[in-house]
Amino acid sequence: MRREDNTEFTILLRRSASGDLAARDALWGQIHGQLRAMARQRLAREFGNAGCDATELVHEVFFKLEPLKVEPQDRLHFLALAGRAMRQVLVDQARARSAEKRGSGQAALILLTQYGGQAAEPLDLLDLEAALAELERLDPRKARAVELSYFSGLTDDEVAEALEVSSATVKRDLRSARAWLASALK
Repeated sequence: MRREDNTEFTILLRRSASGDLAARDALWGQIHGQLRAMARQRLAREFGNAGCDATELVHEVFFKLEPLKVEPQDRLHFLALAGRAMRQVLVDQARARSAEKRGSGQAALILLTQYGGQAAEPLDLLDLEAALAELERLDPRKARAVELSYFSGLTDDEVAEALEVSSATVKRDLRSARAWLASALK
């Protein structure tokens, strides 16, 4: 994103946070395509039967973010909040399906993971959520890097900017977090 586009986005964020509905609509108009791409990526490539499509997931994210009193500082902060909201929506849906299907023989929501070029292997989203919660307890920055990279779809450089660390640190954190998660999820 060009610098002037980010500045315009930040201005819309601030106007929207102050109650300007036209700015809110313009903001969501600008970011909707990117959020749908994030949602499609999470749903189509990595999740099995998630129970919703990309548009529905983006709408759920909107409804989750709309009442928040947190004022995002910029585009990266907004995408970080959207990624966290997307994670929460998917986990809530998985929990609801798990409660409905308990004992019915239907499969839980499955995440397909791929580590180091190996074939994708199925993983239950609720197991991943529990592992991420444990990683967050042990090393909050690594857990946040995973969330920003995976759920928010940020590049390593964007994650580094959001976490105020170097790109090399992010790469190390993500490598270490992936290894820890792989071990925790076996």
